[in-house]
Amino acid sequence: MKIECDVLVIGAGPAGSSAARSASLNGAKTIFIDKKEEIGIPVQCAEGIGHYLLPYLPFKIPKEQLIWKIDGMFFWADNISIEKIGNQWKGYSIDRIKFDKWLSEIAVKSGAELWTGTELIEFEFDKEKNVKKAIIKRKEKSFEMIPKVVVAADGCESTVLKLLDLYYPKKGDLAEVYSWEMKNLDLYKPNLEQIFTGEFTPSGYAYIFPKSEQVANVGVGGIYPERKLEKYFEEFLEINHVKKQVKNAEYVVEKSKKAVWNNLTDKWIHGNVILTGDVANQNLKPFIEGILPSIICGDIAGKKALHLYEKKEVYSKEYVNKVKKTLEINFENSNQMFNYIENIFAKNNKEKYLQFFGAVTGLINSKNAEEFIGIKYKELRKKLLELIDEM
Repeated sequence: MKIECDVLVIGAGPAGSSAARSASLNGAKTIFIDKKEEIGIPVQCAEGIGHYLLPYLPFKIPKEQLIWKIDGMFFWADNISIEKIGNQWKGYSIDRIKFDKWLSEIAVKSGAELWTGTELIEFEFDKEKNVKKAIIKRKEKSFEMIPKVVVAADGCESTVLKLLDLYYPKKGDLAEVYSWEMKNLDLYKPNLEQIFTGEFTPSGYAYIFPKSEQVANVGVGGIYPERKLEKYFEEFLEINHVKKQVKNAEYVVEKSKKAVWNNLTDKWIHGNVILTGDVANQNLKPFIEGILPSIICGDIAGKKALHLYEKKEVYSKEYVNKVKKTLEINFENSNQMFNYIENIFAKNNKEKYLQFFGAVTGLINSKNAEEFIGIKYKELRKKLLELIDEM
């Protein structure tokens, strides 16, 4: 069976649903597919969103989707700790199953057609290397989709990139995360997200992201693991500040995942294929925050897809510039933080964890960064404590 459409979106997560909604609202016949039978399952996410990004969204999130209020963040490294409260640091926890289903539903209400349990199998290309046909499989039946434009929103292990022969991640491009939702916790402060860093993380950080008074997503991840993630996780749970909180914990469901840290490809548009979400590395650093950025960028991708369909010239640089303009200073801050952290985590020393702690808390910044170059561990720790004492 052959099915024609203007825009075919691969993936129905936040980026894919947002792109499908946008393209459909703007008049394109849009189909979005997902290999999951049920949208949002399994959950592979810490489920936190930042309040500071809400003004940039193309539509409002209903209050019932914001299940737990976060007032700020607690940071820890080698028994040094600091709390950050305020607009930049506050946010919400969400339920990704309900949230992703809601996003897909508003895309459908906007006119897009959703196919679940549907897997992309193959592309056929024309002479200009544009996708002219997509072979998909649904309930053991194969279909031929004839799209004018394809939106790739299928995550960090993208089938689209593989079919385009563009998927060759290097060591350090993907972060690995081992995570569990836990209940019956004795949380330090239930309305603070907690970030930890040290040698119990594989060039990354660990976290406790509350979802209620006694429930939280607890995980550890990084970009250069040298052991199984479970071993890092066990060490993390033995830290005194953590151990007190998880001593009576019950494991509910595993939420481990991979996440994009570095670019998987050098462009966001390849022929008539537009990338969005994780496949385009559109999360914000340092915490690889992807849910709201994916909605924002997916909305832009859907509009750019329509321009491609209408034969208007669309270039990857133009798409990037639109994302930059929309996210404003947040885009540039993310790039600066990426460059700094990429540099320190590439080094094989324990100072990198204190440097990470200093950078993400703002203790180390553009004004004083030179003072921290080449400092050994004890002196670095001392300087950070002095900065905290001065606050």
